[in-house]
Amino acid sequence: MSEYKSRFCPSPTGFLHLGNLRTALLNVLLALQTKGTFLLRIEDTDQERSEKRYADAVCEDLEWMNLNWQEGPKVGGEQDSYFQSERNNIYVSFYEKLLEQDLIYPCFMSEQELKVVRRNQIAAGQPPRYNGAWANASEEEVKKELSKGSKPVYRFRLPKDKVITFTDLAKGEQSFSGSDLDDFIVKKQDENPTFMFANAIDDALMGINVVLRGDDHLSNTPRQIALLKALELPIPEFIHVALFTGDDGSPLSKRNGSLSVQELREAGYFPKAIANYLSRVGHTIGDNELRSLEELATVFKIDNISNSPSRFDLDQLGFWQKKVIESESTESLLSWLREDLREVLPAEVDHNGFVDLIRENIVFPKDAVDYAKNLFVHSLSSDKEVSTIIKSSGSNFFNIARESVQEHWGDWSKIMKDIGEKSGNKGKELFMPIRAAITGQLSGPELDQVTKFLDIERVVRRLEEASRL
Repeated sequence: MSEYKSRFCPSPTGFLHLGNLRTALLNVLLALQTKGTFLLRIEDTDQERSEKRYADAVCEDLEWMNLNWQEGPKVGGEQDSYFQSERNNIYVSFYEKLLEQDLIYPCFMSEQELKVVRRNQIAAGQPPRYNGAWANASEEEVKKELSKGSKPVYRFRLPKDKVITFTDLAKGEQSFSGSDLDDFIVKKQDENPTFMFANAIDDALMGINVVLRGDDHLSNTPRQIALLKALELPIPEFIHVALFTGDDGSPLSKRNGSLSVQELREAGYFPKAIANYLSRVGHTIGDNELRSLEELATVFKIDNISNSPSRFDLDQLGFWQKKVIESESTESLLSWLREDLREVLPAEVDHNGFVDLIRENIVFPKDAVDYAKNLFVHSLSSDKEVSTIIKSSGSNFFNIARESVQEHWGDWSKIMKDIGEKSGNKGKELFMPIRAAITGQLSGPELDQVTKFLDIERVVRRLEEASRL
């Protein structure tokens, strides 16, 4: 397999979300698999919406995910800049070349006029698109508009008499008739390039030989191929991946489950968990083995990319988070939890022991903090359900429990047997009140493990507190 040079080219108009992150991840896997290059380019030609803080956040998020780029912002490369806003002189030279060949032309149709045209087309059962109104305008007509101070956009003349065919590596052969495609804008009124134009030009100039992106761009591809052919520039291979939708089946958004990478990081997700989840969204891997990025690259197969949309599944993301927690060393988990536990875990408590105690019962740092607070900070009356169970057992039950703990400390099995015989409680009526009293919650690690971790004074104090509720 030849080396792939892939790319990720976000617009810095907001924080990076899961859908875009999946695209970045799959492009990294392609590059790793072929020992190729992954390039990052910031497509910031939308001057009104683009912000530097979002471009910085993209870099920070990719670095946190270990999706390292070999060319692009911060690391450099053969290009003078990897920000499109700083490459306008390059685009100007290609505008001039296209103008010389009469392959682009000025169009003065306003947005309002275009909306009317499209509305009429829809009413007539036709696809809504630009009707070519200015494609054959005379020089006098153009000069007249310019004399009014009107600012045109420039449109590319698509070859209407040709069929544009390409092979999508995931979807197979694709054909589009030029007569079904409208002349698209390459230069906006503010003289900035459109996505369609700058994206294709930069891919060619930067040596990108594979473009993996969402299939919402599928109809853009024949337009960009026609443009690149007209400019005699190299055309990459294409892979269009089915969309990643929200939990309601509509496009992924904050409303239906999408999370920004920043939110995932703040919640305590591991990058490895996110990568293992996203590598299986719309792409089949035949097992649930937890893998590093390099290992994921070895099992990534273009043939296994699905043509059907995939829904965001928070439970699946949680599944991979648990897998990572199970695989991490105690030292690694303590590092992950240290800042969160600093204010709630007593200094004298064995922190490593606490991590080992709760490892199987946590998914996020918040879970560890909640457990620590219930164990060491909160009173037993702070949780209504816990308080109700304790009260229903009565003070005598906890006096018996306290005496059994003091008499048989060190043998938890004997303690529970003794409490059961003296109180007459069995099963859930025996174990649940004791768990509630000692831990302040109704689930968690096995009580014999909890009591090995705690000292007798702390357990006795909790049982005394329970007897007073």
